[in-house]
Order: sequence, then structure tokens, then C-alpha cells
Amino acid sequence: MRRTLALCVITVFSLFSCSNSQTKSESKKTVSKTIASGTNTSDTSEKNDIKSSNEDIILTMPIMIDHPFYFDTRDLVQEFNDADNGYKIVLKDYAEGLNMENISENTDWDNYNLDLTLDIMKGGELDIIPNIFTDPGKFHVFTEKGAFADLNPFIDDDENLDRSELFDEVLQACEINDELRYMPISFTIDTLAGPSKYVGNEKNWTFEEMKERWEKMPEGSTINGHTTKDYVYYALLRGNISSFIDYDKAECHFDSDEFINILDFLNSFEDLTGFKQEINGTSEEFVSEFIISGFMQYHQMFWRYPAEEITFVGYPSDDGCGSFFNIMNDQVAVSATSSPEKQKGAWEFIRMLVSYDCQHGNGFTGVLGDDGEFALPINKKAFADMGEEQYSHEGESYVDELTGQKIHGVHLTKAEYQKLIDFIPSVKKINIKIEDDIYEIIEDEIFALFNKEKSSKEVSDNIQNRVQLLISERN
Repeated sequence: MRRTLALCVITVFSLFSCSNSQTKSESKKTVSKTIASGTNTSDTSEKNDIKSSNEDIILTMPIMIDHPFYFDTRDLVQEFNDADNGYKIVLKDYAEGLNMENISENTDWDNYNLDLTLDIMKGGELDIIPNIFTDPGKFHVFTEKGAFADLNPFIDDDENLDRSELFDEVLQACEINDELRYMPISFTIDTLAGPSKYVGNEKNWTFEEMKERWEKMPEGSTINGHTTKDYVYYALLRGNISSFIDYDKAECHFDSDEFINILDFLNSFEDLTGFKQEINGTSEEFVSEFIISGFMQYHQMFWRYPAEEITFVGYPSDDGCGSFFNIMNDQVAVSATSSPEKQKGAWEFIRMLVSYDCQHGNGFTGVLGDDGEFALPINKKAFADMGEEQYSHEGESYVDELTGQKIHGVHLTKAEYQKLIDFIPSVKKINIKIEDDIYEIIEDEIFALFNKEKSSKEVSDNIQNRVQLLISERN
């Protein structure tokens, strides 16, 4: 995908469309239009011609034209369709007719999500299902409900792909009840990191261990460059919310002692100021967020301390496993209701997406970004080669074209690369994209605590009741 087209989509993909708005009935008609090999094939006879003339099995994949996933895969769809492998992918555009103006007030987006949701629910409509929801958390709801096929048997039976070619740590973290219900095409890593002299040398820590070390910090120290309640919440807790939700059992644990203790800790910081604060870059930093999404971006995080003086401690967690793989939107599933033949064809396309050729410099750069700067490849050889291409220039400098100055220290070092390789096996969890309405509940209650309207126990109980009700209804 062309992440360079929209840098703002590092965490959540941007959604684009540029056609005239339509009535609901007109929108329903356009939703049924399909596009095969980049060509509009909404005409029924043309679709039938494709199927009958080539006797290919048709695989239907939902898409949004101008969505980054479409930019990333349209050439691959063409290549797949031209391979004479007995399958042909037909793209079904669910965003036809959406008006991108005033997107926050555009109820057509609700129709877009509803149409896609209904087609997944009733089955038989879609075969290859990427996460193109405007709220990516909805994809995970379908994952939990068993709407997608287990991909593990396809991997195990595939003579052209060995599991060892992929980061199995990421695959295992994505599993639900030992089933891999979608393929992560790429990943990032969410963690907290700090100077080893302050946070110690052990990867991951519990809340009590973090609190004990914070109390020994020099006066005026910061967390992620800040000292106010809201910013410390964003740094320490918001990225860790999914650890308090067990979707398998349709349970949440916001009334736990651990969560209440974290709330009390957050509430001990300075009051909200009511305006945006600048990062304090001069005080002693306890921990900072490390969102590892690319080799150069990762290298730049070591601007203050070298890699050997930094420890990846993760978010505080009672089980001591507070670092996460983040799959963002880079997920592709196979419908559980598709026929075995269609599932086999869908798997062949997914296998293409995780192949070395697709993941290393062959135009498959939207998910990964140019040189892997917006996510890390799930293919291990692609990862290793992209890393080596960067650290092989360690110590080299370049001349800035605008200023004529020689710039030093711009390349990934071998020590930094090795630190990342050593860290990945310690990550055991996936940071599930929580649905937006759950975040709204949590932040509504937490900011009531910060504004001295409720106690931490009241906030904990309210979040527990409201989120549990929401999860139970959706289960």
C-alpha cells in the first residue's frame, strides 16, 4: 500500500472515496457492483462470461476503492488472476458512492459498515475478507464469533510454505483457541522502554515493580515526556486496555485490584491543564512509548540513550507480559462458510501476500511502507534482508541536499537490529483493536476520576458494568 499517500494512517487506515452522494436505494444498487482485475464488471452477463469461459472458481473479496489495501493488492489480484490456477478473484466495492466530505457527519459510512457486516453474517457472499472496516475492532468481533476459517491446517498442508518462514511468535499471539482465524500480513510492536539504570534489565514488569521504581526517580521526572494525569493515562494504560478484556469468555476485568491500583496511580499525577502540553525533553525520562513500526523509525528512538542502555519493559501487567504485537488493519481472513475449494483458492492468494517476493521490494509496500517504515514484514527472510540493507550502512553519513551539511548516525546499527531480534520472542500477546465505543466508555469514566467527580472504585465498577454489558450483548 502507498503509505506515503497518507502518513496519518499508521495506526488506522484512511478511507477514501470520490464519487457523488446517492440515496440509500441507489447506494444499495451500487454496493452490488464488482470489479475484476481492475475492470468494472457489474454487468451480470460479463461476470458469467468470466466464470464460464475460463471455468475458474470465482473468489469474492470486499474492497473499498482508494483504500490502501486496494492500492496494495490490485496488481497482485491481476497477477493471481493471470496465473491460470483455476481461480479468479472478483472485487466487490462496498464504498461506491460514498462522499468523503464531512466524513465525521456522513451517515453513509454506517451503511458501508452495515452492508459489509450483513454479508459476512449471512455467509456465501464473500470468500477472502481483509479488515477494511472503518472501525477495525469490528473485524475482531467476527474473528471471535468464528466467522473465519482456521488457517493453521492450510499452513501445515502447504508444500510451498513452511511455518518457519513466518514469525511464528506473531501467528501464535493471533490464535484464538489454537486457531489462526486470519493471517497477519505485517505487524508492529507496542511497548514501553526506559533507561536500564531506572527501569532495570528485565523485559516486562508488573505494576508494583513499575511503581516501586518510579518512586525512586529524581524530582521532576516524566513519563513519555509528561507529568499530567491525561498524558500519563495515554502512555501507561490506553495501549494496554485490551489486556483487561477476555473475548473468548465474553468477560472483562476492570473491577480488578490491578486496574483500580493503576487508576489510583494515574490520579496521583498533576491535574489536567486544559491545553496541549509540549513534551519536556530536558527532565529525566522514566519510560517512553516505543511503537516499533520500521527499522529507521526504531533507530531514531535511541536518540537519547544507545540501545544497550535501554530496556523494553512493556506496559505494567500482573502477568509480566505487557508488550504487544499490533496487527493494525493488516489482517486477511477466509470465510468459514465458503466451500472447501474456495477456501483453498483464498489460501493461495493469502500465501502470495506473505511470500518473500511480495514482502520485499516488489511493490507490496503499502502494508510495509517504503523500506518497511510503517510496519514490519511477517516474512522472516524479508525482515532479515530489509534489516541488513539498513545496518550494512552503519556509521555512514550523507550530505543533506538542502543545507549541504553532513548528517551522521542516520542508519540502523547491528546492535539495534540484534536487540529487536532478541526482543520479539518475549512478546506473547496481540494488542486487539478495541471497538471505538468501548474506548468512549472507558475514557468517559476515567476523565470523571481526573476531574474529581468520581472515586477510582466508582469508575472501576462503572467501566466494568458498562463494558461487560456491551460485550455480552455482542456475544
